[in-house]
Amino acid sequence: MVADAEHPLLAGLTVEQRDAVTSRASPMCIIAGAGSGKTRVLTRRIAWQASEGRADPRRTLAVTFTRRAARELRGRLRRLGLNDDVRAGTFHAVALAQLRRHAADSGRRPPRILDSAGGLIAELRPRADRAAVADIVNEIGWCRARLVVPEEYPEAARAAGRRPPGGRVDRFAQLFADYESAKGRRRVLDFDDVLARSLELMATEPKHAAAHRWLHQHVLVDEFQDINPLQFALLESWLGPDSTLVVVGDPDQAIYGWNGADPGLIDAVGEHLRGCAVLHMRTNFRSTPQVLAAAGRVMDREPQPAVRPPGDEPTVTVCDGSEEAAVLARAVRHRHRPGSRWRRQAVLARTNAQLEPLRRALVRHGIPVAAPNERSLIRRPEVAALLTAWPADASLASCTAETGQQLRDPDSAATASAGTPIAATPEARAGVEALMEFANDHLSLDPDSTVGSFRTALRADDRAVAPVDGVDLMTFHAAKGLEWPIVHVVGMEDGFVPIAHARTATAMAEERRLLHVAVTRAEQELHVLWCDRRDLGGESVDREPSRWLEMIGASRSPDDAESRKALNLKGVARARRAIADRD
Repeated sequence: MVADAEHPLLAGLTVEQRDAVTSRASPMCIIAGAGSGKTRVLTRRIAWQASEGRADPRRTLAVTFTRRAARELRGRLRRLGLNDDVRAGTFHAVALAQLRRHAADSGRRPPRILDSAGGLIAELRPRADRAAVADIVNEIGWCRARLVVPEEYPEAARAAGRRPPGGRVDRFAQLFADYESAKGRRRVLDFDDVLARSLELMATEPKHAAAHRWLHQHVLVDEFQDINPLQFALLESWLGPDSTLVVVGDPDQAIYGWNGADPGLIDAVGEHLRGCAVLHMRTNFRSTPQVLAAAGRVMDREPQPAVRPPGDEPTVTVCDGSEEAAVLARAVRHRHRPGSRWRRQAVLARTNAQLEPLRRALVRHGIPVAAPNERSLIRRPEVAALLTAWPADASLASCTAETGQQLRDPDSAATASAGTPIAATPEARAGVEALMEFANDHLSLDPDSTVGSFRTALRADDRAVAPVDGVDLMTFHAAKGLEWPIVHVVGMEDGFVPIAHARTATAMAEERRLLHVAVTRAEQELHVLWCDRRDLGGESVDREPSRWLEMIGASRSPDDAESRKALNLKGVARARRAIADRD
């Protein structure tokens, strides 16, 4: 550890982190393991390069994969004295701001964004249920991410081993074509079109492209392992001869291949970014050595070095499916300390369907929960009322300035333009303040944004959440980028982990990385639960443990108290079934 570095921005950094902050290399790829402090390094690097005169923060762009990540990055930069100089946002946010700016400069109307891809699909296929519509939207998203057009879909799907919704590639290809035609007739863009149009603009408008590259001379990309071919092509178009590029990612956290991401872009980064220097950050600041040992066994490699002191071994508990919710509720309550926050704990499952019965059980046991759909910012009453009160064609900057004044002035009416209270309770105030933070981040990329454009951006970001003190219930995918002192992983059974439809070697490798992501969300305690029998489809069936379960609990002694408890629970469940069968 570098304890007393000569520069405050280097103080407290490890040698790995310091190299990543100070290196002059470009392009450069930082392979940042879970919990290795990548956001700290990104923000320190931006501030360091600015302090040394190597990069103008006003010409620096940080690309993230969620608005939440962009907001955190900007907050840290403010604390480092950079205020709001650096632009930060998702690929979609940056591209949409670019399109709106070009439209304004050209005297044209800004692009209209499709409210709901699912809604349009439902119109084209009215007999499709909600699940089928979602599957269709996801498959179209995969096509767009992989730069596949409708006529190429049959060949691309077969090559990738994909089974389209409905099972027939020719029918899906026609539906894909119908969807594209319907958007054209309505003159609307979906979110993938925003990226494609930005790419087209960079290729066909040399003056605009040059101005964009000048404004964003220094580019940093977070979560590079999740980038897809369309985003990579857009990134390349944003780079000019004077550009610098730093990408940060972790191949062990590449979990979006099913959605079009290409892990090969980071696995073989030197082939895709010529002359790219590669630095590694392995030291983990988040988790105990015991959690990291389990994560290492899951990936069949040496664990990351830990900074945290030793803690408890991960626990593994087995029970009957009918007892799962009650067992989980007892475990959560047992680990809740008086006066502490419930959001110190999270329950992670492979699928959304597993979470709802667990949520109901926790609520029945008096345990507050913060399921993502309940935390959605735009669903909060005070936020929805404020967004409705703001006219769609109004200036977002003006609306936020007015609302900000109402929040700051306790003697004001503290109401929205239409007379709607905006801070009636502390919870309501927290929701409005969260909205204001997202709005200010949006304005940093698009200062001339309208309220309508901001609403569209919020709808596209399912991680725009309001603060709630409750146990987080999330899927493995949704938990990526987050962390909790205590994590409960449920459903560690074959068919869930790995998921039943993962049949290829590529899919199985991604499932393994997905479990690694779930495990490394835990800071201090990791508790795993699986059921040896559960009701599926109205029938009670035996379940087998996940093939990776033993790796998580491999270091525990058979005489361990938790092991005895697990064996006792399993014995009770088997005895209960034997009695039922005999009767």
